[in-house]
Amino acid sequence: NLIDAKQEGIEIGEQRGEQRGDLKGRVKICEELLEVPTSSDEVLSKKSIEELMAMVTQLQKLLRDRMS
Repeated sequence: NLIDAKQEGIEIGEQRGEQRGDLKGRVKICEELLEVPTSSDEVLSKKSIEELMAMVTQLQKLLRDRMS
């Protein structure tokens, strides 16, 4: 059904938007904890979810390394 497909598409888009916002927030928090310049919303908004996830992973590794 076309209406159901449209609703499902909307829900998927909302989930990705929430995920992107969460990842952008995590990047900024990690950058603040590392005391490095924080990325602007404009820069982060241009990155894919996969790129944001990679940034978070890299920043978290740096935090763990710094703490050990």
